[in-house]
Amino acid sequence: MPSGGFLRRRFLVRKIRAIVKGIDAISEWSGRIFSGFIVTIIALSLYEVFTRRLLGKPTIWTHEIIAYCFCAAILLTIGYTLKHRAHANVDVLYDYFSPRTQAILDLITYTVFLGIFVSFLLYHGTRFAATSWAIMERTPSAFNFYIFPAKTLIPVGMFLLAIQMISDVIRRIVFLVKGESL
Repeated sequence: MPSGGFLRRRFLVRKIRAIVKGIDAISEWSGRIFSGFIVTIIALSLYEVFTRRLLGKPTIWTHEIIAYCFCAAILLTIGYTLKHRAHANVDVLYDYFSPRTQAILDLITYTVFLGIFVSFLLYHGTRFAATSWAIMERTPSAFNFYIFPAKTLIPVGMFLLAIQMISDVIRRIVFLVKGESL
C-alpha cells in the first residue's frame, strides 16, 4: 500500500502539471486568437491604400485603428511567443550547454531580466491605463478616438507574459528537481 507522503507527492505533481497545462493553454489560445489582428492590419492597410491612391479620398481613422491593432497583435501574443521560445535571443553558447545548465540559465534570466521587466511594466502599465481610463483619454487627432483601450493592452499583455513565464519557471524547477520535463 502506498504511503501518505507518496500520494501527496503524486497529487502535487498532478496539480503542478494541471497548472502548467492550463497556463500553456491560455498562452496558446491567446496567440491563436489575437494573431488575427495581423489580418485586420493587412486588410485596413489595403483599404487605406485603395481609398487614398485609387479614389483620392484618404480616411482619418485607419492609421489609428491600424496602430491599435498592431499594439494588440504584439502585446496579446507575447505570452504565446514566449511559450514557443520565439523571442529574439542570442544562443551563441546556450546550445552547447547541457539541458541542466540551460534550465539553470533560464531560471536566472527569467527571474532577473524578464521578471523585473514584467513586474515593472505590469505595475506602471496598470497605473498608465488606469489614469487613461479615469480621464477618458482620447487621441489629439481629427479622429479623436479613445486611447484607454490601447493603453489597457500593456498590463493585459504583461499579465499574459507573466503567467507564461511562471509556467516556464515551474517547468525548469521540476526538471532540475526531478529530472523530467512537464
